[in-house]
Amino acid sequence: MKITLATKITIARIILIVPTVAMFIVAELLTGVSTATHIALLAVAAFLFAVCCATDFIDGHIARKTNTVSMLGKFLDPLADKVVIVVMLFLIVLFKDGLSMGGVYPYNALVIAILSGIILSRELMIGVFRSIAASRGLVLAADIYGKVKTVMLDIGVTLLMLAGVHYIIGWIGTIVFYIGAILAVYSGFNYVFKNKQVLKQDDEENKKQDEAEQEKA
Repeated sequence: MKITLATKITIARIILIVPTVAMFIVAELLTGVSTATHIALLAVAAFLFAVCCATDFIDGHIARKTNTVSMLGKFLDPLADKVVIVVMLFLIVLFKDGLSMGGVYPYNALVIAILSGIILSRELMIGVFRSIAASRGLVLAADIYGKVKTVMLDIGVTLLMLAGVHYIIGWIGTIVFYIGAILAVYSGFNYVFKNKQVLKQDDEENKKQDEAEQEKA
């Protein structure tokens, strides 16, 4: 099987998750280093994460531009998106570096953890919904709210990774992340509502099966 350029970029993004996570963990666990070194390590981790996010847009654009959308790419692309976001949010909540905003907002880590669970549930719901649509030969395009949600979450998580540098960065990251979480919930329900014909088709098929079984009986 020939691997397209877009899929290669997606695979590179998955591989890049490893040094991103490793750099962030090192930055948080390494003790006895100067503040400048700590900030530099966080900055490198945030930069690598930003690169991962950027390649998400690049591979999709290339696939559509060159008409090389592949089944492998369709599987790996959303997988890479979810893995990098979920892993980084887990680490951010785990270390809680700068999330309390200097003690002003001590429950921020808990709120972020709850919102992360909601976002993950939303992604799983949409994933199942798209799978049902695909089994019926339907291709459901992402809407503008979903795209804005992705951008906001990417920016929010990047800034939250740098929350330990300065509390202002943490505040901005928190606000952006909260907005992204709200958009995630809204875009999820809006996506299902706009494409409710998928569920209606399912109801019609079940009705036909029931009628067929009754006729046989």
